[in-house]
Amino acid sequence: MASRFFEGAAHAAAYAKFRPQPPTSLGDQIMGFLKEKYEGPVMAAADVGCGSGQSTQILAPHFASVTGLDISEAQTSEAIKLNSRANVFFKTSGAEKLPFPDNSLQLITAGQACHWFDLPQFYKEADRVLVPGGVLALYGYMFPYAVHENLTEKLFEIIDHVYTKELGPYWGAKISALDDKYVDMEIPYASSIRDDTHFKDKMATVAELTGYITTWSGYQNFKSKNGDAAAQKILDDFQNRIMTTLNVTTSPEDTEICLRFKYFLLMGRKPPSQD
Repeated sequence: MASRFFEGAAHAAAYAKFRPQPPTSLGDQIMGFLKEKYEGPVMAAADVGCGSGQSTQILAPHFASVTGLDISEAQTSEAIKLNSRANVFFKTSGAEKLPFPDNSLQLITAGQACHWFDLPQFYKEADRVLVPGGVLALYGYMFPYAVHENLTEKLFEIIDHVYTKELGPYWGAKISALDDKYVDMEIPYASSIRDDTHFKDKMATVAELTGYITTWSGYQNFKSKNGDAAAQKILDDFQNRIMTTLNVTTSPEDTEICLRFKYFLLMGRKPPSQD
């Protein structure tokens, strides 16, 4: 069964506010890989572990119907609330039993999610519901770099300190696959590729970067075990270190920085029908 760390309503709202939408280039490459061999109509896709729907939305221009799935009802409720596309739908569902008929989808994606899945069962289900020639695409991103003319390295060290030192014991074993950029993860199809070139730049305030930390499962685990005050101290100390390093007079809510999220992408193509 998939792990369940993102189920609270407040957490889902923070997830929707602070998590990035994948770059257009990533969606374009996925579609290019699909259409490279698949010549039929691209009617239906699913985004598994969709969270609040950012990763689902990039598929909408390409398919008649796109369904985002998440094990958390709070996440799918947030996604439904934010959705404005008539061809995008959301359902509460785990990754190991997909609510689709056999051979019914041209594409399945999982963004920043599959390290939580029971992968053998997920792969089995994905193979069942994909049409021959359909594509399974798995991708993720690392915590952001704060791109700055002079301070990129120092700002990275502050973010890395929170991630690895203060929250390190609270991440759990499954996050190691994400930290390793899925290098040991293999989609069980002979026709598969990997790409690490995509990135997304997002302007955000220091306050928003601090809010992004609250979406981390490691932070949520720390908070549940150590209490609200200790968790808030991590945020306050982090924000103060960032502001001190930037050496500006504006408030965290008014101080903008460029965050760069680096993505990694794995794709595999289900073999065509042998009939």
